[in-house]
Amino acid sequence: MKKTILLLLALCITSMMFADNFVMIKVKDQQNLRELFNKNDVNIHYYNDNFVLATSENLTDNMILLDEKSFEDNELYYIVYCEKENQQNYIERENVDVLFSDDNLLIVKSLNKEVKPAKNDGMIVVDKKLARLAQARRDFPSITEEDEMTRTLMDEVSIENLTATVQHLQDYGRRQYNTAQAYEAGQWIYEQFENLGLDVEQFEFKHGVNESSPNIIATQWGTKYPDKYVICGSHYDSERSGHGGQEAPGADDNATGVATVLETARILSEYSFEYSIIYCSFSAEEIGLVGSKAYAEFCVDMGYDIVAYFNNDMNGYLHPGNEIHVDLIYPENVEVLGEYYKNVAGVYFPEMEVRHIEFTKGTSDHESFNNNGFMGIYPFEDKDNFSPYIHTLEDVIGTSVNSFEQSQRFTQMNIACVATLATLSTENIIENEYDNVTVFPNPAKNILTLTADTEGMKNVKIVNSLGQIVKEFSFETKTTVDIKDLNNGVYFVKILGENSLTKKIVIRD
Repeated sequence: MKKTILLLLALCITSMMFADNFVMIKVKDQQNLRELFNKNDVNIHYYNDNFVLATSENLTDNMILLDEKSFEDNELYYIVYCEKENQQNYIERENVDVLFSDDNLLIVKSLNKEVKPAKNDGMIVVDKKLARLAQARRDFPSITEEDEMTRTLMDEVSIENLTATVQHLQDYGRRQYNTAQAYEAGQWIYEQFENLGLDVEQFEFKHGVNESSPNIIATQWGTKYPDKYVICGSHYDSERSGHGGQEAPGADDNATGVATVLETARILSEYSFEYSIIYCSFSAEEIGLVGSKAYAEFCVDMGYDIVAYFNNDMNGYLHPGNEIHVDLIYPENVEVLGEYYKNVAGVYFPEMEVRHIEFTKGTSDHESFNNNGFMGIYPFEDKDNFSPYIHTLEDVIGTSVNSFEQSQRFTQMNIACVATLATLSTENIIENEYDNVTVFPNPAKNILTLTADTEGMKNVKIVNSLGQIVKEFSFETKTTVDIKDLNNGVYFVKILGENSLTKKIVIRD
C-alpha cells in the first residue's frame, strides 16, 4: 500500500514537472512567425502579428510565462480588449486571474465562471485547439477595369432592404447569444436564406457548458467547383454593456453586418457561380468569437477548401465630417487577400480610401478563420471613430447607424469581392448561332438586359412555366427589357435560332 502511494505521488510530481507552460512569445516579423509555427517544441494556440500564445515544456528567453500548468481542468484563457484606464474596474467586476496586461488588452483566466467582455471591446477565447497559419489556396485575380455584370449586381443593393433588416433585428431589443431573442433572430435569418432557395442549416455548438443560439449557415453550390468555397459572414448576437449593464439592440453591432450578408445572398442567389458561396450568420461572437471558432474548426475537420472569408461587422456609423472609407483589418500573412480587396475597391470606387490598419481595440470573426489556416479579412467602418454607442441602448438607427449610404457601399464591395472570386458560371451564357448572348436579369429594377458578342438581329421570346409566351422582341448587340409586368415565378428566355438554347430566370419580390 505504501509503495502504491509513493508511486502515485511520484507520478503526480512527474506530471506536474512536465506539464506544459502557457506562454506568450512576441513576434518580430512574418519570417519569425513562420519559424515559431515550425518549432516542434512549441504548440501555438493563437497568433496575431504581435504575439503568439503557446504551450511548451521548456521555457526559453523569448517566452513570457503566463501560467505554469496550461489548460488545467480544461480551463479557458481569454484575450480581453480593454484600455488601461478601464482595466482595474474590469478586473474587480469579473474577478479574473490576470496573466498579462498592456495598454489595450488583458490576458486572463477564470476557473469558476464565464468571463464577459469589457464595454465596447472584443474578446477572444483561447482553448487547447492548435492554431494554423493562414495560407493562400489559389491566386487572387487582378482586375484593371469594371466588369459589366459585377457592376449590375452591385447596383442592385437596396438601402430599403438594408434598413428593413437592421430595423427588424433592432426590434428584438437584445440578442445576447443565449436569450430567447437570439434564438428568434437566428430562426428569422434562417427563414430569409430559405426563402432564397439556399441550402440552409442550423449549426449548433456549446460554449463550455452553456447553450447558445445556433450559427446559421446557407450554401449556394458552385457549378464547376462545388468543393471550393468563398465565404462571407457576420455575427447576429449583441452584447449589453458590462455586468448588469444596459441592453443592446445591436443596430450597428451587428445588424448592419447581417443586413450586408442577407442582401448579398438575395442578389447573388439569382445567378450561378463556379465556386460555392457560403453565407454565415454567427452567434456568440461577443463572448469570444465562439460561434465562428466552432464553425471554422468544423471546416478544418471536414477538409473544406476555403478560398477566402469576408467579414462584415459594423458598417453603419459614419463619424460626422468624415468621407466614406474602409479600414481594412487583417494579419500580415493574409496580405494577398487584403490587396485583392484594395484592387477591387480601386476599380469600382477609385475615389474611396481603403487603408490597411492595425486595430488594437477589438477584433471580429475573421480571426477564427485566420487562426484555422484560412484567409479572412475584416472591412471596418473606422478604427478611430467607430460607433461610440455599441453595447448600449443607443445602438439604434439614427444614432449608432447614421449612414445607410455607407452600409450600401460596404455591401457593394462585399458583392464585388465575392462575385469576382466565385466567378459567374457559364450557365448564365446562352451559346447559339449568334455566338454568345448574355442574360442579366435585375428584378430589383424590373429590367432584363441582354448583350451579344456579334452583330445581327436576335429574336427572343420569354415564356412562363406553362410554355406561354409573355414577351417577344428582337435586338442586335444590346437591349434592356421592362419586366415589371411579370408576376413572381419561373420564366425562360429563349434566343431563337437553328440551335437555340434557353436561360431560366426567377422573378420574385
